[in-house]
Amino acid sequence: MKSIVIVAPSFAPSSYPPAIRTRFFASHLSEFGWRPIVLTVRPEFLEEPQDPEFNTLLPKDLEVIRTAAIPQRLTREFGFGDLGLRSFPFHYCELSRLCHKGVDAILIPGPPWYPFCLGPMIGQRFRVPYILDYIDPWVESMAHEEKPSLKGRASRCAALVLENVAVRNAAAIIAVSNGVNDLARHRYPEISSKRFFAIPYGVEPGDFEVLRNQSKPCRQLASYKENLNVCYAGAMLPKAYDTLRTLFRAVRKLRDTDPRAERFRFHFYGTTYATGESARLLVLPTAREEGVEDMVIEHPERIPYLDALRLLLSADLLLALGSSDSYYAASKIFPILLARRPVLAILHDASSVHDIMRRAGSGRLIVYNDKLKVETCKDAIVGALREFLDGNRFEINDVGVEGIIRDFSAREMTRLLAHVLDEAV
Repeated sequence: MKSIVIVAPSFAPSSYPPAIRTRFFASHLSEFGWRPIVLTVRPEFLEEPQDPEFNTLLPKDLEVIRTAAIPQRLTREFGFGDLGLRSFPFHYCELSRLCHKGVDAILIPGPPWYPFCLGPMIGQRFRVPYILDYIDPWVESMAHEEKPSLKGRASRCAALVLENVAVRNAAAIIAVSNGVNDLARHRYPEISSKRFFAIPYGVEPGDFEVLRNQSKPCRQLASYKENLNVCYAGAMLPKAYDTLRTLFRAVRKLRDTDPRAERFRFHFYGTTYATGESARLLVLPTAREEGVEDMVIEHPERIPYLDALRLLLSADLLLALGSSDSYYAASKIFPILLARRPVLAILHDASSVHDIMRRAGSGRLIVYNDKLKVETCKDAIVGALREFLDGNRFEINDVGVEGIIRDFSAREMTRLLAHVLDEAV
């Protein structure tokens, strides 16, 4: 069996998206001839909230190597806290040791992105092929501020230089969607398209079975049993505010014409990756501007992975909000479908999320694009919410959902990864 080191600074007991994706791959690689070794940091060096329950989902025989990292209390004095930077020297040393013993391949997911640089440094030294895994685009993630700070401009310049070296020397580049790959291909047109592969997040159906075998209630919605609870779980994307604003304008219009709309409560959980005092409200200010603040509940900090799934299972209606970025590929769309609850999806028609929802044939899908802006969808959203009040629960197409589960299961996504690894080696 061939061995692969997955360099994942963000890993259990974190249950942030990079940790979830790494766990999906690590859980199934051995079925396809690859023995995974996860290289991460010790829990005390993580800044994100720890999720002990997530640890119970890891394979019992998974080898996890945990190193130290520079404490964030020291690096924050110099203006940075990036886990990839803080763990870099320790992971360089440990990865060197592993490659010296014998490793067949290295997989580096990002974010954090600075570990991408370990690829050319270690790969060339030990002649080990490395594969980059774009969970989010690197350079584009640095371009959200209208007037970037000096730190923001420096980070973007560093990303352009470092990504160049990492991508050109990679044996393969994978990403969660073709759209994310296209961003890199546009910057490096001379790199053969045969080195780029799209492997979506996928979903682990067994996670829902774990919950259905438990009796633990959803504490987030315990106080709202008399309401119609509309739930969104996940980060608030910088380019999704037009979608959010259109939703709230539709809610206000509906409430002005139909008193039943007062029953709606819109819950937003985990809207930011920040923690503690840094976790500022991202949704409520827009709700306040649109006059629906009393109908919106925001919990900006991330909630544990299984708690997020419990939230989906307990909601009356689930929200899938798209971004103006057509490359957007939401990891949350798969759990939304597996929850088999009514779904209202407002999506860009060029996004992979739209394709998945269309194939699933479930829920109410409202679509916009670069020409037909999301603002034009307000009346369609009003109509969908009114239908929901009238008793239309946006029928779930079990055949379509089962097809999505089959085609996008964590096991199937790992099979695709194993094929890439075999070719790279």
